[in-house]
Amino acid sequence: MDFMDLKALSCLFLLIYLIIAVIDGFYFHIYKYKLYARDESKKEHLLHTLNAILFPWSILFVFCNKFQGLFLYFGILLLVLSLIIEFFDVYEESKSRKSLGGLTNNEYAMHFSLSALRATYSSLILVSRPIADWSLSNSHINFYYKESVLVTYFIYPVITIGIFTAIFHVMLFFVKTDNAKEIENL
Repeated sequence: MDFMDLKALSCLFLLIYLIIAVIDGFYFHIYKYKLYARDESKKEHLLHTLNAILFPWSILFVFCNKFQGLFLYFGILLLVLSLIIEFFDVYEESKSRKSLGGLTNNEYAMHFSLSALRATYSSLILVSRPIADWSLSNSHINFYYKESVLVTYFIYPVITIGIFTAIFHVMLFFVKTDNAKEIENL
C-alpha cells in the first residue's frame, strides 16, 4: 500500500467521523438538548467549542503535505490537545447532562465511534506522510507543493466548513438563558 492509498483511507475514516460528528453535534448537542443554552452545560459547550476551534487547524497541518517538520509536529500537538479536551469532556458530561437524565445509549455509541474513528484517521494520515516531512531540518511550508485531488476537493472544504462550525460554536457560547421553558422554545 502506498502513501496515497493510506491518505485516501484516512480521508474515508475522516468522512465517516464527520457524518457521525454532525449528527452528534448538531442534532443532540445543539438542536435536541441545546447544551449551549443550559447553565449546567456551559462548561461542556466550552469544551466542544475549543475542540471545534482546534479541529480545522489540526486537519490542515496533518493532512496537507505542504506543512513539514515543525509544522507537522504542530498539527500533532493540536490533535493531542483535542484528545485532552475530549478527556475533560467525558468527565464533564455526567454533571452537564444530569438534569437531562444522562447520556443516551445512542450518544454513548456515537462518542465511542468518534474516538475510534479519530484515532484511525489520525494514525493513517500520519503514517502516510513521507519520511522527509518528519525532519526538523525540513521545517517549512512548501507553498509550491501541488496538493493531491483529495486535499484540494475534500480536505480544504472540510477545513473551511470546520472554521464556520467553530465560529458558530463561539457565537452559541454567548447565548444567555437560564429559563428552561425559553430553551425548549428555541
